[in-house]
Amino acid sequence: MKKNLFTSLSILLFTSYMLCIPDSIIAQINAELHINELLQTGHPEQAYTFSKEQLNKLNSNDSAYLDMVVIHYMTTLYYEQYLQMQEDFNKGLEVNKELLDIISKHKESFNKNFSNLKYFIYRNQIVCYTGLGQYTKAQKYRQLLYNAQKKGKLPCEYELCHYFNFDFFKVDTLNVWGYEWYDKLPKNRFSSSFTKIVYYIYNTDSNGNDNDQLYRLHVLMFHGNTPKYDYIMDKRISTENGEISGSMYKYTYKENIDYEKLHNDVIEIIKENEQADTQRFIPQ
Repeated sequence: MKKNLFTSLSILLFTSYMLCIPDSIIAQINAELHINELLQTGHPEQAYTFSKEQLNKLNSNDSAYLDMVVIHYMTTLYYEQYLQMQEDFNKGLEVNKELLDIISKHKESFNKNFSNLKYFIYRNQIVCYTGLGQYTKAQKYRQLLYNAQKKGKLPCEYELCHYFNFDFFKVDTLNVWGYEWYDKLPKNRFSSSFTKIVYYIYNTDSNGNDNDQLYRLHVLMFHGNTPKYDYIMDKRISTENGEISGSMYKYTYKENIDYEKLHNDVIEIIKENEQADTQRFIPQ
């Protein structure tokens, strides 16, 4: 589901901003072509270093400066997502800081959509801090997203206004992606079926990219009244004719989710191949 997250975003933004680069600025066009070649051939760190070098050659009065700022921003964004996939979260935090600095420094030079990209960086910070086990720091950026969502400020590109990636890690040869929805628990627990968090578990190809989705783990609202927990883990496997779903009563959570416990629970479920306590079939 999520292996195209950073490539799709980068390509879309590259394409939209590339149209703003004057054809006369041959040097910048050549730089962009070289950066794209490096990215396409699997060298994101070299692309990042090269774009930074090109930007540093220019001063702010140069006619090509802002174009190169955008090119470097997009290259750095791509590189940051590559670092996440490598689970190099410390370097990812450094790169995210650079991205936020670029946005802050140049927010007056670009339109509102460019400034709104900071929310994607907040999401990235959550993934990095969660990957490092620094859940309090992750919560700071999570709250920034929730506040922006409540005020209707989040861009809806890649559904950021509805949910966000907050966790990524590998278990052996599997890629594991955690996504969170902004919705709150309803007062009437029987009014709807509500999922707060979904972990997607993929096997991978020879390059470590997502291949087939094996199953999903839903942190599902519990339909009942108990002071012990508000959510329960639900394991779901898609089939040709529908979906097999089952509750896992060993794994429950309160409304204020303990993200460290959840993270460790998901690892345990995967490593131990834990099965659901119940089973139901939901046809297509």
